[in-house]
Order: sequence, then structure tokens, then C-alpha cells
Amino acid sequence: MACSPSHETRQQSSPALAVPDELPDSVYKRELRFGVPQLRFDRALEQRFLASHLQRVQLPVRVWFSLGVALALVFTIAQTLRGGIWSFNSWLEFCGIIPCALALAWLAWHSDYERVFLPWTRVLVPLKGALVAVFVTRLVGNGHDEELAALTVYVIAAFFFSGLLYRAAVVAVGAILVAYAVATMGFGLSSAVALKGFLVLLVTASMGALVYYNVERSYRKSFLESALIAELGARDALTGLMNRRSLDEHLLRVWQQAQRDRRTISVMMVDIDHFKSYNDAYGHQAGDTALRSVAQLLEGFARRPLDIAARYGGDEFVVVIYDMLPDHVRGTAEGLRRALEAAPPADPQNRQSSVTISIGVGIVEPTLGRTPLGALQFADEALYEAKQRGRNCMVLKGTDEYRTLETGSFKSRPRPHG
Repeated sequence: MACSPSHETRQQSSPALAVPDELPDSVYKRELRFGVPQLRFDRALEQRFLASHLQRVQLPVRVWFSLGVALALVFTIAQTLRGGIWSFNSWLEFCGIIPCALALAWLAWHSDYERVFLPWTRVLVPLKGALVAVFVTRLVGNGHDEELAALTVYVIAAFFFSGLLYRAAVVAVGAILVAYAVATMGFGLSSAVALKGFLVLLVTASMGALVYYNVERSYRKSFLESALIAELGARDALTGLMNRRSLDEHLLRVWQQAQRDRRTISVMMVDIDHFKSYNDAYGHQAGDTALRSVAQLLEGFARRPLDIAARYGGDEFVVVIYDMLPDHVRGTAEGLRRALEAAPPADPQNRQSSVTISIGVGIVEPTLGRTPLGALQFADEALYEAKQRGRNCMVLKGTDEYRTLETGSFKSRPRPHG
């Protein structure tokens, strides 16, 4: 444990830094500010968007790819009746288009759809599109110009019904255009017929790309806005930190993970010293500024994915740190206390307008029969001891003491006020 002398008359305030009322550091807000022109987020956020995207398109892709199997069979039967089973197009259907159609339908209905769908469709949709382009070009070369309509439908479907994102859809449509151009030369189509068909496909592809770019951009912005609204509901309005409900949910998740992985959790409970006296001396607006400044400092100490800083209530905060060595936890807590102690006073003319904090840290090993509430109680008891030692102090309790904790029975009463 580590403590610094503190005077009972010492008041609380905030450092010069202040967090605005808006979310202090929201990835959703940052992306919305840029307007997502690149149609791509950073890796972690992109994964969350992909999960949302796959849920949204699941029904349409199931319908489309199931229909694709039926259409492939109909075209195969028609081609077999028209040209015989040994014709080029019949073999193209049997050996290429039908297997691709079946594979895509299988992916759309796969039990692990969210994991397997996009990686494979990025390959199969362009492949099937190229095969369909060759199939249709052969028919056009035999005088069936009306069959070009089937290829334009496939171009549109690559954008709007295949479940592909914009870049992958452009690649798929590009494969169709290239396959059509090569096939027109291979099958000896006249320049006029080949050019006419290519222009029809190019215009369809260009319009589809333009519209689908705006569609995906709109979906991405909607995803960010929905996530931002959800995040606003999970954060404390004054400080921007996670609120009590979010803390309870997060602590339960990391508790379960630590129990599975046999890791430790450090719960750091932070209380601003003499906060009521500070409010009485400087007013509630200054008190709010103090809370925001402490919150900003705490958030900087909870940057890892499984860590969290939250407002527990009033002038109390909680920081949860996942799987960190006791010496590092001690150094983190003491660094936090010293950082606030060294911050300039809110009123440069009055040194007593500085704030200090008391910190109680409990390091726990989640086990069966224990609960996250017990971990909070453990940290609360450490905070009580820190206040008894004169405030502006950090007390750490380790796993050995946690094993003897009688959950639900707070050992130290009454608790000092402020």
C-alpha cells in the first residue's frame, strides 16, 4: 500500500483538462465525422460491421442463391433439350455453373454462416459470373440475343442480392465483363454484336456500382449511428465513462472469461476526497468539472479491450483491469493517484482547489461460488482502509486476502464520509 499525507481541510477540484459533454473518445463518432467515403473501418470495427451486414442480408441471399440453383437446373434442362447433353453449354452447366450454384446455396444455409459465407462467396460469385458470361455469350453467338438479359440480371444480383460488399461486388462484376469480352473473341462474335452486348453490360455495371456504393455507405452510416446511440445509452451523461449498468455487464463477462482462462481481475475503486466539501466551497458546476477531469484521467488507464473505466455513482468510479500482475496493478493505481495529485488546481490562486483521490484495489481469482459483486465489495473494503489512512492514498488487497473474504459482510463500519 502507498499513501501520501493529506489534510482534512484540503478541498477537491479538477485539473485544467476538461472532457466535453459529448462522448470523449468514440470510434463511432470519429468514423461518422469522416463520412465513411472509403467504405472500410479499422479491423475491429469492420468485424462488427460485417456481423451486422451478414445478419441483414441473410434472408435475401438465401432466397437468391436457392433461386439460383433452380434457375441453373432450368437452364441446364433447356440447353440439353436444345443442344443435347454433349454440347459445350450443357457441360459448362454440369461441371461449373450447377456446382457453383449448389455451393453458394449451401453457404447461405450453413450453420456457421457468419464465418464461412463471405470468404467463399468472394471467390464463387465471380467464378459463377464468369461461367454464366461464357454460357450466355455462346448462346448470343448462336443467334439468341435475348439471353443477354440473363447476364444483366446476374450483374445486378452481384451488387444487390449476393451479400457481397462493394469492393467484392465490383470484382465479381469485373470478372463477368472480362469473361464476356474474352468469350466474344473465342466464339467469333461479330464486332457489332460483341460491342453492343459489352456496352449494355458496362452501362448496367456502372449504374449498379454507383447505386450500390451509396447503398453501402448509407448502411455503414446507419450502423455507426445505431452503435453510437447504443453507446450513449451505455455511458454516463456527465463524465462520458461507462455507466453502472454497463459496468455490471462488462464485469460479468470478464469474470466468466477469467474463470475459464484461470486469470485474475483487478477491481480498482476510486473516490474523490472531500467531494461534498468541494461542492459546498466552489459550487456544483466546479464539482462537475472535477468529475469530468477525474473521468478523463481514469479512461486513459483503461485502454485494453477487456479493461473498463466506469462511474459507479456520485463521486465514485471503478476501473476493471483484466489479467495484470500485482506489481503492475499497484504501479497503475499509484500512477493514477500521483497524476491527479500533480495536476494544477482549478483555481490557480487557491492551491486548496486541487483534488485528490483515494483508491482501493482488490485482485481476485474468479471461482465457482464467488460473484462479481464480491469483487466490488473487496475493492470497497480496500478503499475504506485508504480513507482511514488519511485519504490521497492507495491500498491494494491481493488474492490471499480475497480467499478469506466473507461475501456480503462488510468488515469495516462505519465508513468515513467523503
